[in-house]
Amino acid sequence: MFEGKASESDTDRKAPFAGGRNAEHIATGISITPKIAIGRLKFLKRYGRADNKGFAPHKYLGAIAEKERFYRAANSARSELETVIRRTAETVGSSEAEIFLIHKMLLDDEEFVEKITGLIADGSTAENAIDRTVEEYEKMFGDLNDAYLSARIADLRDVAGRLKRILCGNGTIAARDNAENTVSGENSGYIIVADDLSPSETVLLDTSEVIGFVTFEGSSNSHTAILARSMGIPAIIGTGRIEDSYDGKNAVIDGITGTLYIEPTKELVDGVQREIDTENSMRQRLEAYRGLESITRSGKKIRLYANIGSVADAKASVGSDAEGIGLLRSEFLYLGRSSLPDEEEQFRAYRAIAETLRGRPIIIRTLDIGADKKTDTITMEDEENPALGLRGIRLCFEYPEIFRTQLSAICRASAYGNISVMLPMIVSESEVANTKRLISEIQDGLAAKGIPYDRNMKIGIMIETPAAAVMADELAAVSDFFSVGTNDLCQYTLAADRQNKSVGYVCNDIEPVLRLIAFAAKGAHRHGIWIGVCGELAADTSLTERFIEMGIDELSVAAPYILTLREKIRSCK
Repeated sequence: MFEGKASESDTDRKAPFAGGRNAEHIATGISITPKIAIGRLKFLKRYGRADNKGFAPHKYLGAIAEKERFYRAANSARSELETVIRRTAETVGSSEAEIFLIHKMLLDDEEFVEKITGLIADGSTAENAIDRTVEEYEKMFGDLNDAYLSARIADLRDVAGRLKRILCGNGTIAARDNAENTVSGENSGYIIVADDLSPSETVLLDTSEVIGFVTFEGSSNSHTAILARSMGIPAIIGTGRIEDSYDGKNAVIDGITGTLYIEPTKELVDGVQREIDTENSMRQRLEAYRGLESITRSGKKIRLYANIGSVADAKASVGSDAEGIGLLRSEFLYLGRSSLPDEEEQFRAYRAIAETLRGRPIIIRTLDIGADKKTDTITMEDEENPALGLRGIRLCFEYPEIFRTQLSAICRASAYGNISVMLPMIVSESEVANTKRLISEIQDGLAAKGIPYDRNMKIGIMIETPAAAVMADELAAVSDFFSVGTNDLCQYTLAADRQNKSVGYVCNDIEPVLRLIAFAAKGAHRHGIWIGVCGELAADTSLTERFIEMGIDELSVAAPYILTLREKIRSCK
């Protein structure tokens, strides 16, 4: 009667049923995965727990015996994590499996282990020592008021929970057939409800039974959130507490708007079901275009790429049949943290993406911090008009060491895939020339050290200022490709802040913008380079034919739009 189902769509449209009093209880939170699902709520009950806060107490056996208990538990936890890492790599992806490598590293962290064993020596049981150590880290991370570090608390809790479960004699994952850590329902179509989910619990969700989850707490930067997005499971976090009395009740999880409807009206359920059926039908129709060329009826080939903002997104782009990455927003490595990513961290991320794409083109946009994107890791003065201030390539030149570090990581990663560099907010030839000189210096340094890189790595620019568009001829002479960022080009051309509700409507008048794009396309082709569009307008199928007519060679969109756009391209003349 009330079968659990989830939508296959992953778009960012508004759900037509959002808002209004369409259920007995409505909870709101932060959307992690923009999908919708219908099912029954199942409140997570963790095996081996004495209560919601801790495991059953253990009698203190003396410092030596307690330390031995802890060391044995740590060894068992390492073995478990090997299983989890292998399973995650097979079912979700190798980059996601690295999350649990961090857990293993934590078990080997001298400071972490010494804190625990020190408390044991002072008279604490192993379980209590683990709790107190985690509490200390939680307080320390919380006091720093750093979103990135706060999100790592979930990893600490995951490791602690694993250790305590083993200490309490509940066995290993393998021995207990994942009884504790595999979260599932008795029948299909459950929406899990919990205070929070650990990364281990998330990756071991039985998606044949669990169609979504809701947590009272959590962070959008957490490893749990990353895994949920990679798995494509509808998820909402930060709803606040939901009463246990709703366990088993019918519910709709709307991951598009971040709303949970408990005991929804028949009207709401019917509406959601129709939407799910429509989306699934559309998805089935679009599947016919998987693997086909993105080519018009007249034979013009269009490069159809994806826009991504994380390592996890790279896998999603491959799953969506993208032909490459037209825009990798490198800011994901810099936002929501207290320290800058070093060269090695950036290199590993870019290499992971390159290996995921397996030779398909990847265009990495250099750091585009500023205006509406801020990070605590780079000190920036308040600006009266930040959209016209220190941002994009300007900020990179202001902080040359940060720029050099990123470019070096990209150059190193270029040895592992088809990687190009793209420069944001370009207005002059000198900005391109200065960047090319810096890249050349970096490559010479790598060569001297015997570090491999792609000697033919392409360097392109974004056309997102009117200056870049009208100077297309000159800029094309020093660039390998153009990519139009329509979001910024709209606001700069129309002199209207796209985030200002009072004038946002002005950005609907895109004709001047389209004329600038056409002008830039002519300049690109006169110099034998290709031009693409990577802003929001690229996904607007009402503009696809016009883009093709003006000579656009590439369109880069969010991964869920790939097949829709391919269908449209193949219908064009």
